[in-house]
Amino acid sequence: MRGESLARKYLCRSGYRIIDRNYRLGRQEIDLIARLKNRVVFIEVKTRIKTADSQRENPLTPRQNKGLKKAIVTYCLKNRFNLDLIRFDLIIILVDRHWINATLKHYRDIF
Repeated sequence: MRGESLARKYLCRSGYRIIDRNYRLGRQEIDLIARLKNRVVFIEVKTRIKTADSQRENPLTPRQNKGLKKAIVTYCLKNRFNLDLIRFDLIIILVDRHWINATLKHYRDIF
């Protein structure tokens, strides 16, 4: 949850307005849902201890991608959002073992 809090603060400072958090569909969860101008942005937050392995660009598996896409479409239909005006972003937060230093990487429109 600390990673999501850092991501939320970063997004708000960057002009995003958080409209929902931790939306669940079955076992799948969308961490943050935000508005940026006329777009609805779905954001997955991954927080990792900084190691050589943790620096992979996209830590999401194909199965996770499929589940997230289903949850996003369901959320959009339920809330009457235009599917042409949505985006899926990934935020990776790399922290040291003591949570003193953190690096945030924001990947926009990853699928």
